[in-house]
Amino acid sequence: VATKTQAKLLILVEVTAPFDDAPSMRIRFDTEEGEHHEYPLRLPLVATCFMEPVKLDPGAFMQRWKSLEGQERECQEVMKLPPNAPGIDEDYMERVANIIVNGFKFGRCQGVDPTPWTVSGAATFRTGAKDMNGNNINVGCLVRVEANPKANAFRVTTRTLHPLCSKAIKNVSLVSIKLAM
Repeated sequence: VATKTQAKLLILVEVTAPFDDAPSMRIRFDTEEGEHHEYPLRLPLVATCFMEPVKLDPGAFMQRWKSLEGQERECQEVMKLPPNAPGIDEDYMERVANIIVNGFKFGRCQGVDPTPWTVSGAATFRTGAKDMNGNNINVGCLVRVEANPKANAFRVTTRTLHPLCSKAIKNVSLVSIKLAM
């Protein structure tokens, strides 16, 4: 790259396994003057970048939810909003639902709970890795975000067959709920 010019590099990423932390890379180059530079970079990628939405009716969602019970498959955390945060209302819950559907690429599973304070979703984590038959390895993912307006808190629960997927979705959910304020 010539002095005082720029170059763009398009990076195409294919995930080969579940992950819970943003991938990183190093950029290294030497200047014409012989100076060596090296910069570690974290890529702006989270597990939900590799999701494909799945629409499930309430019965199918609950059947899959129950089949994924167990410590290795479930990840859960309760998050209290800061005292200066606006209260949780139906508009807030609609923003949370929008994040799950449009941001995370989950299919919204409506009717799972008879309350406006819960949002449930389903998706498939798509990888480029192949199984013994040459088929892509995919991981089914479920998420439930339950609000407690009186406590100004949320409980995020994720269930998948892979512990790293569960952890990654939970972590992205918690950050995104804070941003929905």
